[in-house]
Amino acid sequence: MLSKVFTSEACAKCRLCCNFCRASVWETPALDEAEAKELSVRGAPVVRRGDAWTIRLDFKDDAADAVADCPLLDRARGCTLDAGHRPFECRIWPLRLMRDEEGCVFVAGYRNCPALAGGNWQRLVDLVKGELAGVLSERARNHPENIRPFHPAYEKIVDLKRDTSTRVR
Repeated sequence: MLSKVFTSEACAKCRLCCNFCRASVWETPALDEAEAKELSVRGAPVVRRGDAWTIRLDFKDDAADAVADCPLLDRARGCTLDAGHRPFECRIWPLRLMRDEEGCVFVAGYRNCPALAGGNWQRLVDLVKGELAGVLSERARNHPENIRPFHPAYEKIVDLKRDTSTRVR
């Protein structure tokens, strides 16, 4: 989805989005039922958390700063899934659907993504405001599990249509 901004090589080198510390477990992709079934068939451990499915992470110890890779990450090759089978949140990262305290939904971006260096942030913003706005708005309407509470590590890019279909109560 973001191939107009990032190269797959840049993402494969980084893998920031595929590595989680205990404090960032909230960033583990929320899956709809179809995505959960697809990943389960492909051998990924999925678990139900609240209103959504997610990938189970295997932390090797109980330390507060313990780190776990996504079980679909191959450290040498990157994600073991082809682009068409990756969860929606994986396909759009470093973008996130988020909501503010008033329930208004917006698209935000993680500014610290290493692939955003060298002018890619503006290219990402332009892509979101252009061809991705409709896709992201539709996803927010149909998959509220992908809407996260605002986090200060992200920067707001664009508000989605402010109506009852995209408000989270």
